[in-house]
Amino acid sequence: MTLWLSLVEVPPGTSAFGGADKVEHAFAYFVTSLILLLAAVWRPGRGDGVLAPWTGWVLAAMVLAGGAVEIVQSFVGREAELADWVAEIVAVVLAAGVLAVWRRMAVTSHKESSVG
Repeated sequence: MTLWLSLVEVPPGTSAFGGADKVEHAFAYFVTSLILLLAAVWRPGRGDGVLAPWTGWVLAAMVLAGGAVEIVQSFVGREAELADWVAEIVAVVLAAGVLAVWRRMAVTSHKESSVG
C-alpha cells in the first residue's frame, strides 16, 4: 500500500495544509516499518522473529527503499524530494524506537510477573 501511494499521481489541491505531504510520507513509512519489525524482528508474546539478527539491515533496507521510491517518483509524474526522504528516515527511526520501548516494557513485565 505504501509503495502504491508513493507512486500514483496525486491530484492537485489535495493537500490539507502545507507540509501535509511530509506527514503522509512519515505516517506511511512509520506504519510500514513498525508492521515489518513486528512481523519479522520481534513478535510480542512470541519472541524474536526470523530477521531479528538483521534488525539493522531491515531498518537500512527501509531507508534505502524510501530513497529508491523518491527516485522512481521522478519517472512517474511525481516530484522526488529530499525532504520526503528525510521524513521517511525519521519515521523508520521512530518505528525502531517504538519497537525498542515496547520490547523493553514486555521484558520488564515478564520479569515482574515471573518474580511474583
